Amino acid sequence: MGLDRIRSGPATAIGLVLLSSLLYSLGYALSKRLIETWHFDAMQLFVLRSLLVLAGLVALQITGVRRLSLTRLLSPPQAWTQRLAAAALVVSAVFAMIGYGHLPVTTATAFSYTTPLLVTVLAATLLRERIPIQRWVAVVIGFAGVVVIVHPAAGGAAGGTGHLIGVGAALASAILYAIQQMIIRHSRDSMTTADVVAQAAIVGLVLLGGAMPFVWRSVPLSAMLLILAATAAQTGGLLTIAAAIRQGQISRLAPWQYGGMIWAMALDLVMFGHTPGAVALSGAVMIVAGGLLSQIRLPSRLKPVEARR
Repeated sequence: MGLDRIRSGPATAIGLVLLSSLLYSLGYALSKRLIETWHFDAMQLFVLRSLLVLAGLVALQITGVRRLSLTRLLSPPQAWTQRLAAAALVVSAVFAMIGYGHLPVTTATAFSYTTPLLVTVLAATLLRERIPIQRWVAVVIGFAGVVVIVHPAAGGAAGGTGHLIGVGAALASAILYAIQQMIIRHSRDSMTTADVVAQAAIVGLVLLGGAMPFVWRSVPLSAMLLILAATAAQTGGLLTIAAAIRQGQISRLAPWQYGGMIWAMALDLVMFGHTPGAVALSGAVMIVAGGLLSQIRLPSRLKPVEARR
Protein backbone atom coordinates (compact mmCIF):
# COMPACT_ATOMS: atom_id res chain seq x y z
CA MET A 1 0.00 0.00 0.00
CA GLY A 2 1.04 3.66 -0.27
CA LEU A 3 2.74 3.70 3.14
CA ASP A 4 5.57 1.58 1.73
CA ARG A 5 6.51 4.46 -0.59
CA ILE A 6 6.74 7.16 2.08
CA ARG A 7 10.22 8.68 2.32
CA SER A 8 12.05 6.92 5.10
CA GLY A 9 13.76 8.65 8.00
CA PRO A 10 13.69 8.82 11.81
CA ALA A 11 11.12 11.64 11.92
CA THR A 12 8.81 9.82 9.50
CA ALA A 13 9.06 6.58 11.46
CA ILE A 14 8.31 8.36 14.75
CA GLY A 15 5.35 10.15 13.19
CA LEU A 16 3.96 6.85 11.93
CA VAL A 17 4.33 5.30 15.40
CA LEU A 18 2.47 8.20 17.04
CA LEU A 19 -0.29 8.04 14.42
CA SER A 20 -0.53 4.29 14.88
CA SER A 21 -0.91 4.64 18.65
CA LEU A 22 -3.73 7.15 18.15
CA LEU A 23 -5.57 4.93 15.67
CA TYR A 24 -5.14 1.81 17.79
CA SER A 25 -6.37 3.61 20.92
CA LEU A 26 -9.42 4.90 19.06
CA GLY A 27 -10.15 1.50 17.54
CA TYR A 28 -9.98 -0.30 20.88
CA ALA A 29 -12.02 2.41 22.62
CA LEU A 30 -14.74 1.85 20.02
CA SER A 31 -14.43 -1.91 20.57
CA LYS A 32 -14.89 -1.34 24.31
CA ARG A 33 -18.08 0.59 23.55
CA LEU A 34 -19.32 -2.27 21.37
CA ILE A 35 -18.59 -4.87 24.07
CA GLU A 36 -20.18 -2.82 26.86
CA THR A 37 -23.26 -1.69 24.95
CA TRP A 38 -24.11 -4.67 22.71
CA HIS A 39 -22.19 -7.41 24.57
CA PHE A 40 -20.38 -8.61 21.46
CA ASP A 41 -17.73 -11.29 21.88
CA ALA A 42 -14.18 -10.19 21.02
CA MET A 43 -13.87 -13.03 18.49
CA GLN A 44 -17.00 -11.91 16.62
CA LEU A 45 -15.66 -8.36 16.44
CA PHE A 46 -12.39 -9.57 14.93
CA VAL A 47 -14.18 -11.78 12.40
CA LEU A 48 -16.35 -8.83 11.34
CA ARG A 49 -13.22 -6.71 11.10
CA SER A 50 -11.53 -9.36 8.92
CA LEU A 51 -14.53 -9.57 6.59
CA LEU A 52 -14.57 -5.79 6.21
CA VAL A 53 -10.83 -5.68 5.50
CA LEU A 54 -11.10 -8.37 2.83
CA ALA A 55 -14.09 -6.58 1.32
CA GLY A 56 -11.98 -3.42 1.17
CA LEU A 57 -9.16 -5.28 -0.56
CA VAL A 58 -11.60 -6.67 -3.14
CA ALA A 59 -12.98 -3.17 -3.72
CA LEU A 60 -9.46 -1.88 -4.37
CA GLN A 61 -8.98 -4.68 -6.88
CA ILE A 62 -12.26 -4.00 -8.68
CA THR A 63 -11.76 -0.24 -8.88
CA GLY A 64 -8.17 -0.63 -10.02
CA VAL A 65 -6.83 1.53 -7.21
CA ARG A 66 -4.48 -1.28 -6.33
CA ARG A 67 -3.92 -4.56 -8.12
CA LEU A 68 -3.76 -7.39 -5.62
CA SER A 69 -2.57 -10.80 -6.69
CA LEU A 70 -4.77 -13.66 -5.52
CA THR A 71 -1.69 -15.85 -5.62
CA ARG A 72 0.13 -13.52 -3.24
CA LEU A 73 -2.86 -13.42 -0.90
CA LEU A 74 -3.05 -17.22 -0.69
CA SER A 75 0.68 -17.93 -0.92
CA PRO A 76 2.73 -14.86 0.08
CA PRO A 77 6.54 -14.81 0.26
CA GLN A 78 7.76 -16.70 3.33
CA ALA A 79 4.18 -17.87 3.71
CA TRP A 80 4.46 -19.60 7.07
CA THR A 81 6.44 -16.73 8.57
CA GLN A 82 3.73 -14.30 7.49
CA ARG A 83 1.01 -16.59 8.81
CA LEU A 84 2.81 -16.91 12.12
CA ALA A 85 2.97 -13.11 12.38
CA ALA A 86 -0.72 -12.91 11.45
CA ALA A 87 -1.69 -15.53 14.02
CA ALA A 88 0.21 -13.63 16.74
CA LEU A 89 -1.61 -10.45 15.72
CA VAL A 90 -5.03 -12.11 15.64
CA VAL A 91 -4.74 -13.64 19.10
CA SER A 92 -3.16 -10.43 20.42
CA ALA A 93 -6.07 -8.37 19.08
CA VAL A 94 -8.66 -10.70 20.62
CA PHE A 95 -6.89 -10.55 23.99
CA ALA A 96 -6.68 -6.77 23.68
CA MET A 97 -10.42 -6.48 23.09
CA ILE A 98 -11.07 -8.64 26.15
CA GLY A 99 -8.74 -6.42 28.19
CA TYR A 100 -10.42 -3.24 27.01
CA GLY A 101 -13.82 -4.79 27.71
CA HIS A 102 -12.93 -5.32 31.39
CA LEU A 103 -10.75 -2.28 32.11
CA PRO A 104 -10.84 1.49 31.58
CA VAL A 105 -9.19 2.50 28.29
CA THR A 106 -6.26 4.16 30.07
CA THR A 107 -5.63 1.15 32.29
CA ALA A 108 -5.92 -1.41 29.49
CA THR A 109 -3.57 0.64 27.34
CA ALA A 110 -1.10 0.95 30.20
CA PHE A 111 -0.84 -2.81 30.60
CA SER A 112 -0.73 -3.44 26.86
CA TYR A 113 2.05 -0.86 26.44
CA THR A 114 4.54 -3.12 28.13
CA THR A 115 5.14 -4.09 24.47
CA PRO A 116 7.89 -1.47 23.89
CA LEU A 117 9.90 -2.86 26.81
CA LEU A 118 9.46 -6.38 25.48
CA VAL A 119 10.35 -5.27 21.94
CA THR A 120 13.60 -3.66 23.08
CA VAL A 121 14.60 -6.78 24.98
CA LEU A 122 13.75 -9.02 22.02
CA ALA A 123 15.53 -6.70 19.58
CA ALA A 124 18.69 -6.96 21.67
CA THR A 125 18.53 -10.73 22.14
CA LEU A 126 17.07 -11.97 18.85
CA LEU A 127 17.88 -9.31 16.23
CA ARG A 128 21.25 -8.49 17.83
CA GLU A 129 20.49 -4.77 17.71
CA ARG A 130 22.94 -2.70 19.72
CA ILE A 131 20.93 -0.88 22.37
CA PRO A 132 22.62 2.25 23.78
CA ILE A 133 22.34 2.64 27.53
CA GLN A 134 20.25 5.80 27.25
CA ARG A 135 17.66 3.89 25.20
CA TRP A 136 17.35 1.28 27.93
CA VAL A 137 16.91 4.14 30.39
CA ALA A 138 14.30 5.69 28.06
CA VAL A 139 12.25 2.50 27.96
CA VAL A 140 12.45 2.13 31.74
CA ILE A 141 11.31 5.76 32.21
CA GLY A 142 8.40 5.20 29.81
CA PHE A 143 7.40 1.99 31.56
CA ALA A 144 7.65 3.76 34.93
CA GLY A 145 5.23 6.33 33.54
CA VAL A 146 2.81 3.52 32.73
CA VAL A 147 3.14 2.19 36.29
CA VAL A 148 2.43 5.68 37.65
CA ILE A 149 -0.72 5.92 35.55
CA VAL A 150 -2.14 2.60 36.77
CA HIS A 151 -1.28 3.38 40.41
CA PRO A 152 -4.39 3.57 42.66
CA ALA A 153 -3.85 7.31 43.11
CA ALA A 154 -4.28 7.69 39.35
CA GLY A 155 -7.52 5.74 39.33
CA GLY A 156 -6.00 2.67 37.68
CA ALA A 157 -6.71 -1.00 37.90
CA ALA A 158 -4.63 -1.52 40.99
CA GLY A 159 -7.25 0.30 43.04
CA GLY A 160 -9.81 -2.45 42.59
CA THR A 161 -11.60 -1.12 39.50
CA GLY A 162 -9.74 -3.49 37.24
CA HIS A 163 -10.52 -7.11 36.60
CA LEU A 164 -8.05 -9.98 36.75
CA ILE A 165 -9.21 -11.28 33.38
CA GLY A 166 -8.68 -7.88 31.80
CA VAL A 167 -5.20 -7.52 33.26
CA GLY A 168 -4.15 -10.99 32.12
CA ALA A 169 -5.61 -10.46 28.66
CA ALA A 170 -3.88 -7.09 28.23
CA LEU A 171 -0.50 -8.52 29.24
CA ALA A 172 -0.92 -11.54 26.95
CA SER A 173 -1.82 -9.16 24.14
CA ALA A 174 1.36 -7.17 24.73
CA ILE A 175 3.58 -10.26 24.58
CA LEU A 176 2.02 -11.52 21.34
CA TYR A 177 2.10 -8.04 19.79
CA ALA A 178 5.82 -7.76 20.56
CA ILE A 179 6.41 -11.12 18.87
CA GLN A 180 4.44 -9.98 15.81
CA GLN A 181 6.50 -6.78 15.55
CA MET A 182 9.72 -8.77 15.75
CA ILE A 183 8.62 -11.06 12.91
CA ILE A 184 7.70 -8.07 10.74
CA ARG A 185 11.07 -6.45 11.38
CA HIS A 186 12.92 -9.70 10.63
CA SER A 187 11.01 -10.23 7.35
CA ARG A 188 10.69 -6.60 6.27
CA ASP A 189 12.36 -7.22 2.89
CA SER A 190 9.64 -9.64 1.78
CA MET A 191 6.60 -8.59 3.85
CA THR A 192 4.73 -5.45 2.76
CA THR A 193 2.16 -3.57 4.80
CA ALA A 194 -0.51 -4.94 2.45
CA ASP A 195 0.67 -8.45 3.29
CA VAL A 196 0.39 -7.73 7.02
CA VAL A 197 -3.20 -6.51 6.71
CA ALA A 198 -4.36 -9.20 4.29
CA GLN A 199 -2.79 -12.13 6.12
CA ALA A 200 -4.20 -10.97 9.47
CA ALA A 201 -7.69 -10.92 7.94
CA ILE A 202 -7.34 -14.35 6.29
CA VAL A 203 -5.75 -16.04 9.31
CA GLY A 204 -8.31 -14.41 11.60
CA LEU A 205 -11.17 -15.97 9.65
CA VAL A 206 -9.48 -19.37 9.67
CA LEU A 207 -8.67 -19.32 13.40
CA LEU A 208 -11.90 -17.79 14.68
CA GLY A 209 -14.52 -18.74 12.10
CA GLY A 210 -15.34 -22.04 13.78
CA ALA A 211 -16.36 -20.29 17.00
CA MET A 212 -18.95 -18.03 15.33
CA PRO A 213 -21.99 -20.35 15.77
CA PHE A 214 -21.39 -20.22 19.53
CA VAL A 215 -20.72 -16.49 20.04
CA TRP A 216 -22.52 -14.73 17.18
CA ARG A 217 -24.97 -11.93 17.97
CA SER A 218 -27.12 -9.99 15.51
CA VAL A 219 -25.61 -6.67 14.49
CA PRO A 220 -27.93 -3.62 14.50
CA LEU A 221 -27.17 -0.77 12.11
CA SER A 222 -25.95 1.55 14.86
CA ALA A 223 -23.46 -1.08 16.00
CA MET A 224 -22.37 -1.74 12.41
CA LEU A 225 -21.40 1.89 11.99
CA LEU A 226 -19.18 1.69 15.07
CA ILE A 227 -17.69 -1.58 13.80
CA LEU A 228 -16.83 0.12 10.51
CA ALA A 229 -15.18 3.00 12.37
CA ALA A 230 -13.26 0.63 14.67
CA THR A 231 -12.11 -1.45 11.69
CA ALA A 232 -10.89 1.63 9.85
CA ALA A 233 -9.01 2.86 12.91
CA GLN A 234 -7.42 -0.49 13.79
CA THR A 235 -6.48 -1.24 10.17
CA GLY A 236 -4.94 2.22 9.89
CA GLY A 237 -3.02 1.56 13.11
CA LEU A 238 -1.74 -1.74 11.74
CA LEU A 239 -0.68 -0.15 8.45
CA THR A 240 1.17 2.71 10.08
CA ILE A 241 3.01 0.63 12.69
CA ALA A 242 4.02 -1.91 10.04
CA ALA A 243 5.37 0.91 7.85
CA ALA A 244 7.21 2.44 10.82
CA ILE A 245 8.86 -0.85 11.75
CA ARG A 246 10.00 -1.34 8.15
CA GLN A 247 11.62 2.12 8.17
CA GLY A 248 13.17 2.53 11.61
CA GLN A 249 15.29 0.58 14.07
CA ILE A 250 12.72 -1.19 16.20
CA SER A 251 14.34 -0.49 19.57
CA ARG A 252 14.64 3.24 18.76
CA LEU A 253 10.93 3.42 17.94
CA ALA A 254 9.79 1.37 20.94
CA PRO A 255 9.59 4.18 23.54
CA TRP A 256 7.44 6.29 21.22
CA GLN A 257 4.73 3.67 21.34
CA TYR A 258 4.12 4.79 24.92
CA GLY A 259 2.52 7.87 23.35
CA GLY A 260 -0.62 5.77 23.07
CA MET A 261 -1.14 6.39 26.79
CA ILE A 262 -1.76 10.05 26.10
CA TRP A 263 -4.37 9.25 23.46
CA ALA A 264 -5.95 6.68 25.81
CA MET A 265 -6.39 9.24 28.60
CA ALA A 266 -8.01 11.67 26.16
CA LEU A 267 -10.39 8.99 24.84
CA ASP A 268 -11.22 7.86 28.37
CA LEU A 269 -12.23 11.43 29.16
CA VAL A 270 -14.23 12.09 25.99
CA MET A 271 -15.92 8.71 25.52
CA PHE A 272 -16.24 7.29 29.05
CA GLY A 273 -16.00 10.27 31.40
CA HIS A 274 -12.85 9.02 33.20
CA THR A 275 -10.88 12.13 34.14
CA PRO A 276 -7.12 11.64 34.57
CA GLY A 277 -5.72 13.27 37.70
CA ALA A 278 -2.39 14.95 38.38
CA VAL A 279 -0.69 11.60 39.01
CA ALA A 280 -1.83 10.23 35.64
CA LEU A 281 -0.68 13.41 33.90
CA SER A 282 2.75 13.12 35.53
CA GLY A 283 2.94 9.58 34.17
CA ALA A 284 2.19 10.92 30.70
CA VAL A 285 5.06 13.42 31.05
CA MET A 286 7.38 10.52 31.93
CA ILE A 287 6.24 8.66 28.83
CA VAL A 288 7.02 11.61 26.58
CA ALA A 289 10.36 12.14 28.32
CA GLY A 290 11.28 8.52 27.65
CA GLY A 291 10.48 8.93 23.97
CA LEU A 292 12.59 12.08 23.69
CA LEU A 293 15.52 10.56 25.59
CA SER A 294 15.60 7.62 23.20
CA GLN A 295 16.45 10.03 20.35
CA ILE A 296 19.45 11.67 22.06
CA ARG A 297 22.81 10.50 20.76
CA LEU A 298 25.41 10.57 23.49
CA PRO A 299 28.96 11.31 22.31
CA SER A 300 31.20 8.27 22.27
CA ARG A 301 34.73 8.54 23.62
CA LEU A 302 35.82 5.71 21.37
CA LYS A 303 35.29 7.54 18.10
CA PRO A 304 38.30 9.89 18.32
CA VAL A 305 40.56 6.92 19.18
CA GLU A 306 39.28 4.93 16.21
CA ALA A 307 39.76 7.94 13.94
CA ARG A 308 43.42 8.28 14.93
CA ARG A 309 43.98 4.67 14.09
